[in-house]
Amino acid sequence: MLTFKKAYCPPFQLQTKLNFLGVNCIVTDLSHTITTEDPTFIGHQRTLIWNHLTHEETQKIGLTKPPYSYKVIGFTLCDHSNTHVDAINHVVNEPDARAVNELPMEWFMTPGVWFDFSHKEPGSYINKTDIEEAIAKTGVTIQPQSVVFYYTGWYKKWNKPFEYIRDYPGVDRSAIEYLNDLGAICVGADAPSIDSYNEVAVVREQPAHIVCREREILNIENLAQVDMIPAHEFWFVGLPLKIKGGSGSPFRGVAIVPEKNIK
Repeated sequence: MLTFKKAYCPPFQLQTKLNFLGVNCIVTDLSHTITTEDPTFIGHQRTLIWNHLTHEETQKIGLTKPPYSYKVIGFTLCDHSNTHVDAINHVVNEPDARAVNELPMEWFMTPGVWFDFSHKEPGSYINKTDIEEAIAKTGVTIQPQSVVFYYTGWYKKWNKPFEYIRDYPGVDRSAIEYLNDLGAICVGADAPSIDSYNEVAVVREQPAHIVCREREILNIENLAQVDMIPAHEFWFVGLPLKIKGGSGSPFRGVAIVPEKNIK
């Protein structure tokens, strides 16, 4: 006679062990929790979340019969809220520039590497030389059609919005061109932008985004826990919402590292 074990729901963790496709792995959560307190760029829509239907209301208006009930949350947010990816049409002003619903799944299920640039000064630039030094230090190989994420420590300011949205470092033109030349199709930061605060708020040209426009590559912003990834090479999975015409999308992303690759 077959016996079935009761399904078990483990507690939430930012990092967990699991068997993925037959391989024992460490999985790291790379996304912030979406809340109404999220830092927001000036001019972008703030995040709103409300109880659209409560358990009590579904019973009172006859949608359910006691003891059954359900709850529904309503929310509205910008397509560049929280941990998100920029689509091609975010930076390319052409009718055929691809929206987020037209981007290939291959770009969101792909090999990745990460670098530690937490030593960079506020508002400074991460350049090609910094990238070359980071590759030499970590010994990673940037594979074709891969992602490159970098850690500045800025995500730890997330709950202090007025500190978070100021003074972050970012990659310059030489860095993102070099990463793309090596094979990267996406660069991601644990900060509000892949461009430095100086470019975003003072110069207002954003050269890293301009390279994304010129080469039709992606960038990801507001990553979290990049420094927790236990190896500098990993598999990234983080699918955006299929928003028709969307210029970007929040997503839930993870880094997957086989235990055998952790030194």
